[in-house]
Amino acid sequence: MHSSNRYRSFALAIACILLINCKGDQETTAWSGFYGTFKGSAESVISGELSERELTVVIKPWKDKGFTVEWTTLIHRANDKKKMTDLSINFYPSSRPGIYASAMRTDVFGQAVPYDPVGEDADPYVWAGIEGDSLTVSALYILSGGHHEMHLYKRSLNENGLSLDFERLNNGEKVAKVAAQLESVE
Repeated sequence: MHSSNRYRSFALAIACILLINCKGDQETTAWSGFYGTFKGSAESVISGELSERELTVVIKPWKDKGFTVEWTTLIHRANDKKKMTDLSINFYPSSRPGIYASAMRTDVFGQAVPYDPVGEDADPYVWAGIEGDSLTVSALYILSGGHHEMHLYKRSLNENGLSLDFERLNNGEKVAKVAAQLESVE
C-alpha cells in the first residue's frame, strides 16, 4: 500500500471517530438540559371527581447509555383517600434521532429492551421523544379485545422549571388531562 493510501485510510478513520464522538455529544446534549428535580401540584377533575396531586419529576443520567425519568404522583381524593404512583424508566437512543427506547426488561441476549404490550403481563410499550425544549414520554397499553390506551407525559422546560401536560386517551378519546407547573428544587 502506498504511503498516500495509508494516509487517506488513517485520515478517514480519524474523521469517522470524530463524527461518532460528535453525534454522541449531540445526543447527550439533547437530554442533559432536562436534568434536575422538579416539584409542583395540580388539581384535576377525572370522572367527575376532584383531586389534588403532588407531583415530583427527576430526570438524570442513566449510566453512560442515556437518561432516567422518575416520577411520583400522590393523589389526594375527596374522600380523604390517598393513592401514590412511583415510576422510574431508563431510556437510551434509538436508531432514529430524537426517539429514545425504554429499557424496562432484559431480553434473552442480556440487552435492555421495552416491555411487550401484547405479552401475557400486558405491560405498556414506552418510548420518549425530544423535540426542542419538550421531552414527551408515551405509554401504549393494549387492553382486552384489542382496544388501546395511551398515556402522554409532555414535560417542557421554561423559565420557571418544567411544565407538565398529561393526557390519557382511551381508543383515541381523551378521558383525562392534568396540567401543572413544576419548580426546580436544585
